[in-house]
Amino acid sequence: METNFYSSVRAQEKDKKYLSSITSKEQIDVNEKGIYCLARWDDWGVFIDMCECFIYNIKCHTKIMLPYYYHCDDWITEVRKCVVSPSTYEYFPYDDQYLCNVSLFFREEPYCLITGPPYYKKWIKVKLYDDNRLIDAVTFCNGEKICTLFQEGKLGIIQMIPEITKTTCLSPLTTFRAPIDATAMHRRIHLVSWQDQLFLVQQKIGSPSIFEVWEVDFETKQFNRVFNLDGFIIFLSGQFSAATSSSLPQENNNVYFTQCNDHRTLYAFHIGEQSLSTTKQFRVHRPPNSVPPLFARSGKAKIQHNTSTSTRGDKLKKRPSRINSKPAPVDSNICIHLSQDLQREISRHLLSQEAYMNFRLVCKLWRSVAPPLRWKVVVDDHAAASYHQDSMWLLSLNQKDGLCTFYNPFRNFNCYMSNNDLVGCEIRYAKDGWLLVSKGKSLFLLSPSPSPSGKQIIHLPQKTDDYFCDIMSFSTSPTSSSAWLIFGIASLNLFQVRISYLRQGDDKWTSITRDSEVPFILSSSSPVYFGEEFCVIGKYGDVGVFGILKDGAPYWVIHQLSQLYSPPISGACRLFLVQRQDQNVLHFVVVTPQHDVHVYELDFGSNIIVKLVKEVKNWLLFTSEASSMAVCGMNVNVDNAVFFPTFNTCNDYTYYSLEDVVFKVLKDNCTDKTQQKELLNRVWIRCELIEN
Repeated sequence: METNFYSSVRAQEKDKKYLSSITSKEQIDVNEKGIYCLARWDDWGVFIDMCECFIYNIKCHTKIMLPYYYHCDDWITEVRKCVVSPSTYEYFPYDDQYLCNVSLFFREEPYCLITGPPYYKKWIKVKLYDDNRLIDAVTFCNGEKICTLFQEGKLGIIQMIPEITKTTCLSPLTTFRAPIDATAMHRRIHLVSWQDQLFLVQQKIGSPSIFEVWEVDFETKQFNRVFNLDGFIIFLSGQFSAATSSSLPQENNNVYFTQCNDHRTLYAFHIGEQSLSTTKQFRVHRPPNSVPPLFARSGKAKIQHNTSTSTRGDKLKKRPSRINSKPAPVDSNICIHLSQDLQREISRHLLSQEAYMNFRLVCKLWRSVAPPLRWKVVVDDHAAASYHQDSMWLLSLNQKDGLCTFYNPFRNFNCYMSNNDLVGCEIRYAKDGWLLVSKGKSLFLLSPSPSPSGKQIIHLPQKTDDYFCDIMSFSTSPTSSSAWLIFGIASLNLFQVRISYLRQGDDKWTSITRDSEVPFILSSSSPVYFGEEFCVIGKYGDVGVFGILKDGAPYWVIHQLSQLYSPPISGACRLFLVQRQDQNVLHFVVVTPQHDVHVYELDFGSNIIVKLVKEVKNWLLFTSEASSMAVCGMNVNVDNAVFFPTFNTCNDYTYYSLEDVVFKVLKDNCTDKTQQKELLNRVWIRCELIEN
């Protein structure tokens, strides 16, 4: 026993000497050329300098060499994800700081390498899934665990505390999976940790281009969709993710992210209202030799990165009680004292749903001046002199209760219609007063426009795959033609798309796969039916064309137009296709991250012509991801303009004037100098208000 004791003491002394030999105090310029940063957590970073790999504490200036591993200089390209996590195993000998664990996950290898305290003597190899590619990995529960996410939504846990040993392994979570569509292409998929909570954040290619945030519930073994981040915000860039606390109203409920290779522009997605905007609330600094970018509030302290190490205390979530009470009795004489025109004007300034509904409950007269919306389709008639300003509405759908909110930009007025058929649904496309709607695997066409038999619903055959289409469209409304065609497309990879279509009378969808010789990635703009073909705009301005020959054979052609645009289109631009009924051209609208707007005419004659246009006289272009239309001769004080689902920070509606080359506030027609936000998952509807 005594021999074993002394042997153990000598081994510990030897290990301490080894740790002392690999530990040094020195000032290192981490931005120096030749030093590459793989990951950061708090003040710790993992760096590669030539053939050396080390961790460095930027605050304490402590450098610890990591164990040698062959070809570590190739890790810059071979490592898919590096995770730095806190370790409570022991403190620094001289600093009141925690040490950290380092985990390396590779692109092509079915294992990860982990090293950590007390002595950083060797790498522990942990076997992962053989047949699944890693998507992301993140530390959570104050560094106790690493959660891994693989293709097809497979999850696994690596226990990091109390110590990393040869028995450290991946524990598969086989009872539930992440809600990831295996066949869909994603712009980004991230695991994000916040204290002892774990979240999945994903954004698919196509429409709507929203971020979905899911919280992992390990007790019930399921993922729950989240629409309120409750006191923290999320940052995403490339393979990097971070979360930090926030109590500022302007930051609340936002996912901040960078796009493509543009690390100067920071975007904000508000998960409650599903809006997209650029922001200057934070600064983004990404050194040329660094994988994780650094986010900081403008003029304020740095944001903590990778994960929070705060212990989560008991948190009382006080929520306002929702008591359904009847409106207080109102003297009906008030309806007599006010003129009907004044009452109608009052109703038009009730912008919230509750105020509007309560207004209608006061008396019969107030119900008549503030009617619920039933839409009557405005039919295109080129002989008509003009369209009234009350015929254009921006439609938003609350999936939880089926409430449709109609916003009129010309009157700055909201109206509401409840539709139980739309509960839990998503609007994929809108045209001619009809909605193409999906709910799970179900699809249907819906027109709430009144008819002798009431609203019209056409139930379509179920989707053939869990993930069906990135974007969808249909040729014409079922009431205007008996030969309508529904078209959907999904990107499978850079050189392959899957096309699904349904002709009137078909009892199932036809799905085909088409290869291309050039890369083609879909944008989030829905296809446009143009001259008996569906046109699809790609991420960089190329146009894919789908049609069906007279013998029933389908075809898919890609027109390479990306080199014809000036300035070139970046992957961060917002793109929209708009069809004009009077010309054999498509309008292609480009919105840059700097909010510059360019409009092109695409002429698909014998020779394709791309022309930058400065005006669309007497026309208004209405665009959103799931609908677009060009309207001529509207009886409004605006023309030669593009209407997006955009508002400024004061919630005033803004449009883009091609004549003045600037965004303007519609209500007073003045130039808008504030940041723009675009409401996603909205569609434009041309309809007229009618009473019950």
